[in-house]
Amino acid sequence: MIKLAVLQWQIAFGNIQENRKRVLELLSPLEDSLVVLPEMFPCGFDYDNLKNHAKESQKLLEELRELSKEKRLTLIGTYPEERDGKLFNTAFVLSDGLLVGKRDKIKLFPLYREGEHFSLGQENPVFETRHGKVGVLVCFELRFPNLGWELRKKGAQIIAVPSLWGAKRKEHLRVLSQARAVELQSYLLLSNGWGRTGEEEYAGNSAIYDPWGNALAFSEVGDSILLVHADLKKVEAVRRLIPVD
Repeated sequence: MIKLAVLQWQIAFGNIQENRKRVLELLSPLEDSLVVLPEMFPCGFDYDNLKNHAKESQKLLEELRELSKEKRLTLIGTYPEERDGKLFNTAFVLSDGLLVGKRDKIKLFPLYREGEHFSLGQENPVFETRHGKVGVLVCFELRFPNLGWELRKKGAQIIAVPSLWGAKRKEHLRVLSQARAVELQSYLLLSNGWGRTGEEEYAGNSAIYDPWGNALAFSEVGDSILLVHADLKKVEAVRRLIPVD
């Protein structure tokens, strides 16, 4: 058995110190767990200050790396990263004190003008961790089944979905999250922000789904810690029962 967790909170717009404080508070009771954080959790989509946020986010990432070692955590989220003069919405996987890998967001959301500020990612890897084989879909990418199937074919057992998904489309988020769990026959962990951050209202509706599509934990609004015990053998059992490869 493993422990799977999702954190949900109201992201403080452009305020890395406030978001640092909140994420550390929410992580404090968790140990030996795989934990998914919201998309752009250090600062939200504060485009005017992205380069400064990218520098400060690196410091926070290092702090979380140390925490993952101390508490035996696998941590997954996204943050702004600058490389070679370009900015990316970058997902990270930290596990037991190691940076297992990164993955830049491939599908940038046009309604939030992400393409005007971030460069496109290219790779869609699966990450090996002590808590299982993890694939990442970032927010808008839930709408692209081909990305999920690519992860399934590479052996993903768990799909982590860091998100900042708008409240106007919250029913889409719920339906697509559950559908991806059913379709990919994987555990799916959705972490979303909630409430107003900057000019946008976010949907909450964070959840943990099992490979059969059952909602094991759900939070519509409010700062929340979702935590479940999971058996990765259920992934293989469901895939054997209904083979869809």
